[in-house]
Amino acid sequence: MKSKSPRAFPKTEEISRIKNPLTWTAANRALMVEACREMAVFHRDNSAEIRGLYERRRFRPESIRSESDIGKIPPVGVTAMKYFLMTCLPEKQVFLKLTSSGTRGMKTRILFDEASLDRVQAMLERVWEQEGLVSSAPANYMMFVYDPKEAKDLGIAFSDKNQQRFAPAAGVHYAIRKNKAGEWEFDKAGAIAKMLEYAADSKPVRIFGMPGFIHGFLQEMEQRNIRIKLPLQSLSMTGGGWKAAEDKKVSRDFFRLKITEFLGIPGDRVRDGYGFAEHSAPYLECRLHRFHVPVYNRVLARDPVTMKLLPAGQTGLLEFVTPYNAMMPNLALLSTDTGCINPGRCGCGWNAPVFTLVGRAGLTKHKGCAISAEEIVRKMVTTREPEVRSRRSF
Repeated sequence: MKSKSPRAFPKTEEISRIKNPLTWTAANRALMVEACREMAVFHRDNSAEIRGLYERRRFRPESIRSESDIGKIPPVGVTAMKYFLMTCLPEKQVFLKLTSSGTRGMKTRILFDEASLDRVQAMLERVWEQEGLVSSAPANYMMFVYDPKEAKDLGIAFSDKNQQRFAPAAGVHYAIRKNKAGEWEFDKAGAIAKMLEYAADSKPVRIFGMPGFIHGFLQEMEQRNIRIKLPLQSLSMTGGGWKAAEDKKVSRDFFRLKITEFLGIPGDRVRDGYGFAEHSAPYLECRLHRFHVPVYNRVLARDPVTMKLLPAGQTGLLEFVTPYNAMMPNLALLSTDTGCINPGRCGCGWNAPVFTLVGRAGLTKHKGCAISAEEIVRKMVTTREPEVRSRRSF
């Protein structure tokens, strides 16, 4: 395999760094088509697995000439990436390696060459900029994720720490730490003490982490009858799902109300992010709490039996397309999540399509990026909160 520099992917470079990715235009839609063709050709030429897949489906990547052709790219099942490591560049070009634990201990290894990592970082930065969430003012960070010094290459620890670059870090506290026995532990008392310290400061607080941990933290505050008002411009951003506490999850609306009640953060500053390690491209709730599709991504819904594309409003298996990664052939991935593409436009002002997550498909549930979140969350989640159910739950 020949090494490829960023200059070898001019369309991919351009679409990954486009400004205002939540505003779709005819020009940037056409650019996305060219980028998908560019990357599909490269994956075909440098991956025996993808070449075999394309040949079996009688698909030629050179045929990607229009928006509708993107839906014809044969997707790779996300579960396959838990069993097989597929690469398109030499191992010496691996710049970053992340892992996520999966069902029954299966781990997905996610590899990035330097240029591909730089592209996906740019994608994340552009969508945060358009949502107005990038700030030059220092902030204190409360992280409801594993301490990255211990978690090392765990995907969710990397991604949440990575988002600290959108406001300078004045202070950082990790609520999930290893105890003296070397086991992961959720230190709720330490987190409350630090949050009270942050509340007395004038700096905004940025909260990141899995909703199950944050919900447990809020329950602890309620039990102790503690309510605070964090400084203006504070922000809460969740991601990673509820893991083994999924049966205890509450609706996103209820969760936001609790954040506002106990921490004083207004609802439009309580956001959720969606993504998964095998895809890595970002999706972020708008101020109206809907997931938009940035122009450098495509989200499709497929009938789980026929694999035919479904029209807006119909629920199916979600497929995710993004052309940034040259190292791994994850251009088109069929996920185990179910959802639909929403008809009509969102009232937030962005014209990018909206999709709704409905649930998980399959006989088993992929646990995503947790090391032992299953055990930790099971210990700390109680049933005192009403279990508000809706299709808009996490």
